[in-house]
Amino acid sequence: MDVGDYYSKSVGSFRKNWKIAVPQIVASALTLVILIGGFLGILSTLSLNLSVLENITPSMFNQINPNSVLTAAVILLVMEILIIIITAIANAAMVGMAKKMIMECFSGLDVAWKSGIKYFPKIIAVSIIESIIFIILAIPLIGGVYSLFTGGNLAAIPIVLLGSLVFIVGGILVTLIFYVVSQSIVVGEESVIGSIKGSFHVFWDNKLTVFLVALINLLIAFGVGFVWGLILTPLSLVAGPIGMQLINQIGTFLINIILVPYFALVLTYMYIDLKNKPSMDETIDSTVDGIQG
Repeated sequence: MDVGDYYSKSVGSFRKNWKIAVPQIVASALTLVILIGGFLGILSTLSLNLSVLENITPSMFNQINPNSVLTAAVILLVMEILIIIITAIANAAMVGMAKKMIMECFSGLDVAWKSGIKYFPKIIAVSIIESIIFIILAIPLIGGVYSLFTGGNLAAIPIVLLGSLVFIVGGILVTLIFYVVSQSIVVGEESVIGSIKGSFHVFWDNKLTVFLVALINLLIAFGVGFVWGLILTPLSLVAGPIGMQLINQIGTFLINIILVPYFALVLTYMYIDLKNKPSMDETIDSTVDGIQG
């Protein structure tokens, strides 16, 4: 298959089995409930109401009880943990369904549930490792910015520029290395470290293909977001700020329940195709064996 096949076949699979969008629908709905509930819980804990958001003043924070701030921080932490778990389960569920659809042309929600529960701990573990790597890459940039703005040290400007370069280039490379790590976990049934190695080898042996797919996915997401922004512009004149936020959230919800499972299909098609292709070393070895034979 070529890159175009990944997208065309994914469209066909999505149309035949739209249930692959269900995990993302459930995850988005639960995330929204958690965000709203957590937000209201934090306001209640800090003894605030929605009206204060329209007129925030520094003196307002001096009146907040420190114990309430700690409680609010715990609520934020719980919210973050719940959202991470929900996202990981949905991710594993969609990849599991994509695998079944590609292999057997059909997949039910039972596959989504089994895959989500079975593989989400590994996906969370890999996400933590990836986040730690990003934090390490950001250290030079953070240090340079801190030195520049707190100490007024102009000599830190080259450090900021170099740190920015390291973070951007390193971030792109890390993203590509981890690009099919979920597929490596669910489809390849690899361990946490094994899935990172598997995703790395898929990228390293097929750099151009993986880069093109990542770029196309980014352009699709950007294009859809841009079009939605154009649609929102005239609506903002009549909807008002609150209505605008509501419309924007609904639009984001609808976009995600289509694009996220679709991209899961694309990456699973790519992973299965590239994983089954012999690497350059294997090709050279087989050629040498043939010549020697």
